[in-house]
Amino acid sequence: MFKQMLAACVVLALAVGSLLAQSNDPTVVTARKTLQTYDKAIITLAAVVKVEVKGGEVSGSNQERKTQCIAAIVDPSGLVITSLTNLGPKMRLNRGGQTLEVEFQVQEVKYRLTDGTEVPARVVLKDDDLDVAFLAPLKPLDKATEAKIAAIPMIDAVPQPEPLDQTIMISRTSEDLNYIPTLNIARIVSIVSTPRTCYLSSVGGLGVPVFNHQGKMLGMVCRCVKTEGNEGGPSTGSTMLNQLILPAADILKLVPQAKEEAKKPVEDEKKPEEGEKKSAEPEKKPAAEKKPAEPAKKSAGPAKKPAAEKKPA
Repeated sequence: MFKQMLAACVVLALAVGSLLAQSNDPTVVTARKTLQTYDKAIITLAAVVKVEVKGGEVSGSNQERKTQCIAAIVDPSGLVITSLTNLGPKMRLNRGGQTLEVEFQVQEVKYRLTDGTEVPARVVLKDDDLDVAFLAPLKPLDKATEAKIAAIPMIDAVPQPEPLDQTIMISRTSEDLNYIPTLNIARIVSIVSTPRTCYLSSVGGLGVPVFNHQGKMLGMVCRCVKTEGNEGGPSTGSTMLNQLILPAADILKLVPQAKEEAKKPVEDEKKPEEGEKKSAEPEKKPAAEKKPAEPAKKSAGPAKKPAAEKKPA
């Protein structure tokens, strides 16, 4: 009995010691501060996507589906980044000896902010090679909405991590758990150098922003390496492809272009409807019908009689 109590005390002491050591871990402390700082920058996107299949017997078939995914705000204007795979990139599939092309078009998308506010948005820039999508609000944010968001600063001076370096990942649960934030400490398990430099993580989640042990944005989880003959859709495929971290420096290069695209008017507003064109132009009055000439008006004075002809003498 005494030995059992002693063993239990030893196990308890080890557990308490482990918890104390973990609570004093600098990365854990930084992770908690990072969540507090950027909680309002990690949002959920709700989108309606049209899926169109081309090729083979199913060519021309299409359907709509709803999807939700994680995104990160990277500019006070509301500019957002996520993995393009979350919204559906263009894919080529080989099935039954037939080559099928699958295209995804975002019909509608909204930001869901941390307080539940929904902000209508649109895709402004896509990069299929890097698997990155930029989105922006349909209309400029008002002051009240600006106060509800935070923006993650992106810099290109973050040093490249080494294998086993710790990283911080912030994400959100689904609607079932009321979109509460989640915090995870992962590790870099390898550095990928071909076809581009990216980092393989021990934990994944497409669109999830990744921070280093100092709380600086290291990159975003996306499928920045493609595989040939992929037969899976946006939510399938190799697990490892869902754990690749694209460096923040590569994303940062696209930010100026995304901002310029966000300034452009919505496509529907660029080309006014035919009716609007007509109303914008001055109306031309139809030519007045020519009225028959009126008879010459008589002068006001008495009409002068013609001079009498002189008779010959």
